[in-house]
Amino acid sequence: MKQIRQTFLWAAAMLIVAGLLCPSHAGAGSRGHFYVIGTGPAGPQTATLQALDIIKRMDVIIAGEEHAKLFTQYVGDKPVAFDPWQGLFGYHDKQQWELNKDELAKFEVERFRIRDQRVTQIKEMLSEGKKVGLLDSGNPCLYGPSHWYVEQLDAQDVTIIPGMGCDAAAMAALGKSTIPAHDAHFVVQTSPFSLMRWEVKEHQALKDLAKYPSTMVMYMALWQSDKVFRALGEVFPPDMPCSVVYWAGHPEKERILSGTVGDMGAKVAQEKEKFMGLLFLGRFLEGKPYESAIKRHHVEMSKVVQ
Repeated sequence: MKQIRQTFLWAAAMLIVAGLLCPSHAGAGSRGHFYVIGTGPAGPQTATLQALDIIKRMDVIIAGEEHAKLFTQYVGDKPVAFDPWQGLFGYHDKQQWELNKDELAKFEVERFRIRDQRVTQIKEMLSEGKKVGLLDSGNPCLYGPSHWYVEQLDAQDVTIIPGMGCDAAAMAALGKSTIPAHDAHFVVQTSPFSLMRWEVKEHQALKDLAKYPSTMVMYMALWQSDKVFRALGEVFPPDMPCSVVYWAGHPEKERILSGTVGDMGAKVAQEKEKFMGLLFLGRFLEGKPYESAIKRHHVEMSKVVQ
């Protein structure tokens, strides 16, 4: 009897664990759950097995049309509720940076109205016991717009499934160690509009960072590349190497444009693509950055080891 009881308790425990770890169809009257699913930068080939499995287990999908098509095999015949990004970054066929002052004021009101309407829709689906999966590209917690919705929901109702960011795909394409790299102190991941604000005019933070050897990764750096490279040229030497990885992780489109701070602005200006590119800057693009860093480390260690 003792052995039977132990077996029963073990089986019950395993069922509980399985229920906690794996989303399953909600039972009658149970509350639903909202999943932000990081799908990587380029479709199923750069998504994790966890992400693909979660997509298959959802009741409702939230995604743009093209994003849903990329994952058709996993979305199946599930309903796609809406495109979560439509209306949040543009107004009347204009991008937000193209708006005049009056249009910008109206846009700010409209985008929050749209967001709140969709949040209400999500909450209704959760109250019906549905598992709702929002497909977010790359890493949802690094410049991931899904937080427009996440922050309006109860934390207990939300699970974020990690995804490979375009930075990882771009670094692999470059084939260099971003750190350790020569004498680099850190890796900075930012955008010109986070670091230097909207008009790329606040240069002090950039000047402070430039005092130290580092690897810099910049998102959304291409659409005002003239301002960005003018600012970079003020604080970095003209021979500082930099590269743009376009369409990182997309096998058919991925390519690398390389140069220096001195000439990269002109090169980027000639490119038609103004969004799908990640800018890298630093000496890690030169020579053997990893080996150089290890040799430097050995020299430093020899000075402190007795």
